[in-house]
Amino acid sequence: MMNESAVGSSFEISLRILLMLNELSPLRLDEQQIGAIDFIAVYAADFGLLDENLHGNNNYRYSEFPARKQLVSLALKNLVLDGCIRLHPTSSGYRYSIMEAGKTVCGKLTSSYAKEYVLAVKAVIDQFENADAADMLKEINRLTIQSLQETWHE
Repeated sequence: MMNESAVGSSFEISLRILLMLNELSPLRLDEQQIGAIDFIAVYAADFGLLDENLHGNNNYRYSEFPARKQLVSLALKNLVLDGCIRLHPTSSGYRYSIMEAGKTVCGKLTSSYAKEYVLAVKAVIDQFENADAADMLKEINRLTIQSLQETWHE
């Protein structure tokens, strides 16, 4: 697997993507769904899904979403090249699913963070039926605007 290790890196997102795809197997998700599920899972408390955000609370968390798109894209590319996930071309774009090598990596991810992340992913899927990307993006945008309005009034 990749040699990166910094927090907020494509490596970190890669591990979360593997956990997500492993939990949601046999679903095949597109890049937009993966990015939205990951963001909502990390900040699940803001979305009313869990008691706490996995990455805590900070004033700039919603600015992370656009910045993550490139990291998610890079992580997916590397995971395909590493043989951890499979790329499925469809008429509407690409979808991704986990492979045995990815499942093996997931089997080694036993930290409390990994367990909390999987719980958060389940909560996101329960909230947004069929991992509806449009609904998830609407909610992310709504909370982003709300956060900006609160910041302006401080």
